[in-house]
Amino acid sequence: MKYFILFIVYIFTIIPTHAQKGVSKKSPEIIAKLMIGKTTYLDNKGVKFIGVVEDSRCPTGVNCIWAGKAKILVGIYENNMLVKEKEITFEPKNTKKEAMQELLVSDTKTIYGYTLSPYPVSGQKKNPSDYFIEILIE
Repeated sequence: MKYFILFIVYIFTIIPTHAQKGVSKKSPEIIAKLMIGKTTYLDNKGVKFIGVVEDSRCPTGVNCIWAGKAKILVGIYENNMLVKEKEITFEPKNTKKEAMQELLVSDTKTIYGYTLSPYPVSGQKKNPSDYFIEILIE
């Protein structure tokens, strides 16, 4: 019985150390807000949230036949010079990684557009300056 207990203790100390070998660490994901009119930078590149082109998402508290979508315009900068403008479309409730829009790629990180906020609420009018995009940096 004594050897059996020692064997069990030995197994439980060996298995966890072998299970941790080969584990690769991934850089952390960061979700941040990018307010309308503001720019965020990675190295010598930047992305600016220029404005909302369309917000036809179905408001909270309303039953809609079509879920709608939101379109925004972002500017891509390199060395503080506008390189191009890009229109991004967000589908409601689709925040899976595969559906995120790639906004900017640098040598070390990538910025993805996650969602447009705030989400429309029935009966409430939004000030255009209230909009922001949630971005994922990894």
